[in-house]
Amino acid sequence: MKQKTIVKIVLIFIAIVSSVAILSADGYFDKPKIENKILAVEPSPVNPIVLAQSTTSVKKPTIVKKTPVKKVTPKKKKKVSKVKHKLNLAPPVITPATAPYSAKNKHN
Repeated sequence: MKQKTIVKIVLIFIAIVSSVAILSADGYFDKPKIENKILAVEPSPVNPIVLAQSTTSVKKPTIVKKTPVKKVTPKKKKKVSKVKHKLNLAPPVITPATAPYSAKNKHN
């Protein structure tokens, strides 16, 4: 059990060290160098503010015509006639008198 935890700790340590090495190689931990130059105060070029001018052509608003909605008529369901097979739960008792002809004579 101790070996498993030691292996996990070592793998985590290797992962942290490798990620720090990659970040430092990319320059993530470098401080930005600030030059000690006094920036000369230059007058910023003054851009004249252009106000919106009225145009002579008036744009007509585009009117989108809606297409008429088709009425959906519900389809009539076909009636499936189910044939109910009735099962006689109380059949008559077969006796020699009520037996069919083939049952009465074995030699037919």
